[in-house]
This record gives sequence, C-alpha cells and structure tokens, in this order.
Amino acid sequence: MDGSRHLRRPATATLLQRCAFFLVPALLTAGCASFESISPGTPAQQVQARVGAPTDIWKSPDGSEVWEYPRGPLGTETYMITLGPDREVRSVRQVLTDQNISKLKAGMSRDEVRRMLGKPGSIKVTESLNEETWWWRYREWQTRTMELYVQFDWPAGALTKVTRFQIDTSDGKRQ
Repeated sequence: MDGSRHLRRPATATLLQRCAFFLVPALLTAGCASFESISPGTPAQQVQARVGAPTDIWKSPDGSEVWEYPRGPLGTETYMITLGPDREVRSVRQVLTDQNISKLKAGMSRDEVRRMLGKPGSIKVTESLNEETWWWRYREWQTRTMELYVQFDWPAGALTKVTRFQIDTSDGKRQ
C-alpha cells in the first residue's frame, strides 16, 4: 500500500440510499395514479380502499357529498371527489388549479375558499394586524411550483388579499 487511506461508506447506508432513490418516486407516483384510476360510477367503498379515508366530508342537502383529499402541506394537489346520493362517484377534481385560484375574490368567506381549494398547508393568525393567512403550494400551468397566500380579515373572516410567489426559480429566489 502507498500509505493513502481509502474510506468506504457502510454498505447499509448505500443500500438504504438505493432503496429510497427508487421507492420514494414510486410511492409518490402511486398516490397520484390512485386518483386518476377513480372514475364516475365507482362505489364509495372502492374509493376508500384505493385512496383511504377523506380528510373532510362536505355534505349537501341533496344527499351528495364531497370528499376532500389534500396532498399537503408540501404537496401541490388537493383532490375533491363528489359522490351522489347513491354513494357512487360523480366526479374527481384536482382543485389547486390556476382556474380555481383566479376565482378568488375579495369578500369571500373562509368556508367558500375552503370548499374551493381544500385544506391549506398552514394557517397563521396575526392578531395585532387582525389578519389570518392561509398557505398552499401548487403547480402553476402544471410546471412551476408556486406558493399561494390568501389573507382574511381575522374577525370578519372575509378574504382581503391573494398573493402568489414562484418558488422554483433557477437562482432559488422568490419572484
């Protein structure tokens, strides 16, 4: 030997890294594919078997329900599955979209925003400013990762401001 030392990584770390490299993308893709495989007419029991229990259920007077599946807090999708009174799927929608975000208007209630976009990734209340801020991460035009901040007048619960930031710029700075 020439006196130089060669250090080796433990085999277990390499094996874990390899497993994580292949498993994490597969699990993420499997979660997305599960919602795409749900079509109109699918019974509620099959929906739960495929994607689990919803985070929230919104009941309508006509007997239909909307099941909410947020993929956050760092996920960029929230799915809403509408079930008819017969407990079969009517529609499956990914609601964190540019189209839905563009419908946000000053004066909307918290409930209206929640039903439109689903559960936020976080909620922050600043009492000194009488402000409540909800935050989501989403994909703009299905390409750019964005952050969405929706501000409410805290006591009244009315939407006051909508702000978007691009977070995946090449220099790592927000725009």
